[in-house]
Amino acid sequence: MQVREKVDKARFNQPAVLPYSLRLDDFQIAMEDAYDFFFDVNTFFLERGLPRLDDLLRPANMSGLLSDMLTASIAKHSRTLVQNCYHNGHPDLLLQGRYPNNSAKASRRGR
Repeated sequence: MQVREKVDKARFNQPAVLPYSLRLDDFQIAMEDAYDFFFDVNTFFLERGLPRLDDLLRPANMSGLLSDMLTASIAKHSRTLVQNCYHNGHPDLLLQGRYPNNSAKASRRGR
């Protein structure tokens, strides 16, 4: 039986000073979103006799999936950051409104 993981906020670096008005809660929510996604997908797969998603994907694919998922979630909950809309743009997160259409091929600003 699958167990839905919980984020242990006590394990976060509480005194950390975060840039761009980020909060530890933004990271907690992003992690919970990822946990919920894998719980739901893996429960669905296992009920049908399939292997877990993380056992099906190649490591590079899993890394990309997690990166995209966490980027989208942090952008959704952040007060100042948005996803970079430029395909394969760098960095993944930009300061909201800094670039036209929140799109930059390459930038030193953002994360």
